[in-house]
Amino acid sequence: MPSTAQIKYLTHYSEPETYRLSGFNHYFDNGLVIPVYRESAEALERILLWAEQRQNTLVILVINRPETDDETEWAKPFITPPLPVQWQSTDENMVCYRLVNQSSLFIIDRCQIGLPIPKKQGVGLARKIGADILCQLIANQQIRSPWIANSDADAILPDDYFSTGHSTKESPNTAALIYPYRHISQDNSDNILTTRLYEFSLHYYVSGLQWAGSPYAYQTLGSTIAVHYQHYAQVRGFPKRSAAEDFYLLNKLAKTGKVVSLKGPIIKLLARESERVPFGTGPAVKALAERDSVFDLPLYHPQTFSYLKAFLNWARTLCHEDSYNSNSPLAIPGSVLSGNFDGPLLLAVSEQMGLPSALTHCFEQGQSAEKRLQHFHTWFDAFKTLKFIHAIRDKKLASITYRDWRKHYYPDVDRYAELTEWVSDFDQHDLA
Repeated sequence: MPSTAQIKYLTHYSEPETYRLSGFNHYFDNGLVIPVYRESAEALERILLWAEQRQNTLVILVINRPETDDETEWAKPFITPPLPVQWQSTDENMVCYRLVNQSSLFIIDRCQIGLPIPKKQGVGLARKIGADILCQLIANQQIRSPWIANSDADAILPDDYFSTGHSTKESPNTAALIYPYRHISQDNSDNILTTRLYEFSLHYYVSGLQWAGSPYAYQTLGSTIAVHYQHYAQVRGFPKRSAAEDFYLLNKLAKTGKVVSLKGPIIKLLARESERVPFGTGPAVKALAERDSVFDLPLYHPQTFSYLKAFLNWARTLCHEDSYNSNSPLAIPGSVLSGNFDGPLLLAVSEQMGLPSALTHCFEQGQSAEKRLQHFHTWFDAFKTLKFIHAIRDKKLASITYRDWRKHYYPDVDRYAELTEWVSDFDQHDLA
């Protein structure tokens, strides 16, 4: 049965496509959403090949383009594939095609017949449309799995994608599952090294957060996320953004339940440059490729994570105090500043972030240290964590290149054990 939050969400906040499912009387074990914009016919073939090998699976493709792009020729193979029609909406912008093994391909046209996507809402709205439909079908008990799976057209999903991690045995407090991923080359092009370096920077950041003790230490790629439908409804779905919709969705989900990083199976992502979104993997890879050397990849200075760790330890200490006096100036205890720390810097950044008012709220709302700490982490979320890192970078510790990190900081192997695979790979290339 759908939860109260799900009913409220589907009634008041879901996209119009969810109201146009009249007559769609089909049932599946699992569902997957893939937004499609300016993809090749080869991508469709790859998706179909994978989908036809699944049992009782509904694959939803949201064919979309921004209102600023009038080109639609690329979308024709996706919108009218050579497959038998299973169902069609009355306004004809949604068609479900029958596949083998009781699976189906559900096409949502927001490119030709359907309205294009507002520029500022981009891929976020595209993902939301498909995920809202899955949420509605789960509410209708037409999809058995409680997980709204999300990916991209450049992803090669493993055969056991649904059999690992998506089990209903997962804790009901699990809000999202994050699959591991690896970029691969489709045509042995030179950009695989560039993409792998950018991939390394993402893992480096998450590794730093994990070492610092942040509860927001997880990857944030839309192509690797599965969301529990109850938590999805609770946070009102994907943010309607042209980029970073995955980051902001997970930032909200982490406040409603656990974000679990799976050990496997691995999703393979095709390495490619792209300008389809304003920022993210594609644009970042393109910008990195334009540098004199790809090994000039900028990384946050490792000591910025030391400041984050000190800040989080300090906050934990403050939350365990019996009271907090907002009229008294903040003072950092010596135990937090053990090592070579700039105390005034940490204090200045903490006040810049709004720590005093946040602590006042924590003590007003939390009757125990555990509850106060929970309120603190709800306030100091993934976005504020990134702002903290940037503040330390801008005020004192400028970013360094991969070369400098490899030479001066990687010897701390215990701290960077999870990054050895990338380092070993890059060491095979000439760094001179």
